[in-house]
Amino acid sequence: MDKSGSKQPYRSSGEHRSRLDIFLSGIARQGSVIHALALRELQQRYGRANIGYLWVIVEPLMLASVVTAIHSFVGHGTSNGISPFTFTLTGYTIFIIFRNSFTRSDGVLHQYSNLLYHNMITPFDIMLGKSIVETLGCISALAVLQTLGVILGLAEFPARPIYLIEAIVLFSWFSFAWCLLAGAYTFHSPFLERLVHPASYFAMPLSGAFFTVSVLPAWARPYVAWNPMVPVFELARYGQFTASSDRYAQIGFVVAANCFFTYWGLLAIRRVRKDIHVS
Repeated sequence: MDKSGSKQPYRSSGEHRSRLDIFLSGIARQGSVIHALALRELQQRYGRANIGYLWVIVEPLMLASVVTAIHSFVGHGTSNGISPFTFTLTGYTIFIIFRNSFTRSDGVLHQYSNLLYHNMITPFDIMLGKSIVETLGCISALAVLQTLGVILGLAEFPARPIYLIEAIVLFSWFSFAWCLLAGAYTFHSPFLERLVHPASYFAMPLSGAFFTVSVLPAWARPYVAWNPMVPVFELARYGQFTASSDRYAQIGFVVAANCFFTYWGLLAIRRVRKDIHVS
């Protein structure tokens, strides 16, 4: 009852529950769409012949095993008693989440424009479905190779697994944000589309996947730390190795950077959405 004495309409708890149900059903529906897009990506890329969907694991598995073996033989990353095998394996398998996702996002809105005929499918869903496929493949490769390394006595299980998982989640988020940017800006520019692959090669030595901040000269550390990839790999090594420190694992900075790049990517996707001709 208000000040005038009139009764206010009563909102039942059932009404609130119905709104919650609508929201949850919408989330579930979009989840089904993204799941279907991920399966479609697997089917288109690998098919069902031979080992089929297992190629999503085998492909990064082969790359990671070769790179890890090379760096292990040259003794890379052996400071503080850290296994060179595990050091390289952790760095490379996490980095290829970005490399594989980013390099496959150029021109993707042209390739999948016919799917946007369906009202339930958005460019965001397409990009997320592709990113999920790449991320799960790389994580599976890491799990398989690390388990084999433990069996062979070349590696050890993560000392702080929660921090390693946190690093993988943050890096997957970062990679997805850059997929949005690449997908949007290559839609109108073939020139930028050709730069995506070289950019991923330049990103590898600068990412921190194969070095720790502590081995750099003191004057260089503040500059390197501005690259959001570097704190993620510092966090991953802190999660993997007992001897590693979290001094340079600036999680707050990474989250802020991811939010910025995601927002930028969503705005860029929104701007090009009106130019996509649905066939």
